[in-house]
Amino acid sequence: MLKKKFFSKILGIIFLILINYIFIFFSLYIFSAFLLVNKITPDFKLIRDYQRNFYQFGGIREIWQSNENCIDYDKELIFVPKKTSCDFKNIEFDTSLKFDDFGRFSNHPPNDNNGIVVLGDSHAMGWGVNDGDTFSSILEHKINRPVYNLAVSGYGTARELIRLEKSNLINKASTVIIQYCYNDYSENKDFKKNNQIIAKEKFDIIVKSKSMSFFKKLRKSFRYALTIPIDILTKKNQLMDFNNHKDLFEKRLRESQILKNKEIIVFYVNGYDMKFRNFPKGKSNNFNNLNYYDFDIGEKYTFRVDGHLSDFGHKYVADELYNILK
Repeated sequence: MLKKKFFSKILGIIFLILINYIFIFFSLYIFSAFLLVNKITPDFKLIRDYQRNFYQFGGIREIWQSNENCIDYDKELIFVPKKTSCDFKNIEFDTSLKFDDFGRFSNHPPNDNNGIVVLGDSHAMGWGVNDGDTFSSILEHKINRPVYNLAVSGYGTARELIRLEKSNLINKASTVIIQYCYNDYSENKDFKKNNQIIAKEKFDIIVKSKSMSFFKKLRKSFRYALTIPIDILTKKNQLMDFNNHKDLFEKRLRESQILKNKEIIVFYVNGYDMKFRNFPKGKSNNFNNLNYYDFDIGEKYTFRVDGHLSDFGHKYVADELYNILK
């Protein structure tokens, strides 16, 4: 009888702790979302991580490639930047992006064969910064060589190389800079050119994607409110292994052959301070013309909530690249 009372008491305490845990952290999640909507982003890790989560899954983040004013359909690449200006803003920035035949717009200095091509995803494209504030534009002014920024939000290495092939810029460049991101892995693993029907279906999904229902958002918010504190304590997913990424990345380079005889510079941009524990430094073992550089890009170089390179981050990357190329 005493044992039953003891265990009942223990279960009651555990239940009370669980209820308080749920109430406290879910309330804090909602409070953090309220602060974010009002553009208040405190320098407190739990609140920051809650705000990042709400920004991604709460339906308030605008996605550049989901804006039909910014992209055109392409049967090989699914979508490409529209050759025009488009406005793009989120809580931490309000920008205008312009593209032309040479990628993200810049007043390129004349040069027929000593240019630099930049490949990458949203970080290199300049998500969140204006045309003159991308690292490609800053580098161009510092080094006085044309820098053609062909990076596109949402692309992995596979489509980046196809875009370069289609651009007719390869003969104008002696150097190719590739910005790698951890989410390139899935495209490098699975991407293949689609037939026109499938490519158009994928394009329509991108531009006509529907936001989550209120109840789905609430369910996600509730779940993340409870799991994020545990992830912070256990430092979940802080260090990643680059070996599988590297194998797929270099496989795509070998398949393309387009970068033969070009100087290749590869660097990594961390997503929300996510780091590879073994990102290589120096010359590749498989390519004589490829060098890896770890710029150690941490959170001070990115927007606090959005996670993409800030103006400060683009300037830092441009300075690092200039020191390599000068």
